[in-house]
Amino acid sequence: MKILLENHIQGLAHCPICTHTVPAEIDLKGKYARIAAGQKCPRCGSSLEVAVVIQIPEAA
Repeated sequence: MKILLENHIQGLAHCPICTHTVPAEIDLKGKYARIAAGQKCPRCGSSLEVAVVIQIPEAA
C-alpha cells in the first residue's frame, strides 16, 4: 500500500468571482496541487473550491 505524503503550504490562487490573485492554503498530493477545502476569498468572500492555483513557493 502506498502512503501519500500530504503537504499544506501557502500559495496564490485566482479567484473566479472577483478575478484577483489572492493568498490561499494549497494541498499537495503527489504532483497535484489543489486549494484546501473550506477556503474563502479574502476580498469578496466567495468559495475558492474551484479556484486555479497560480503560484506554489519553492526553493530554487
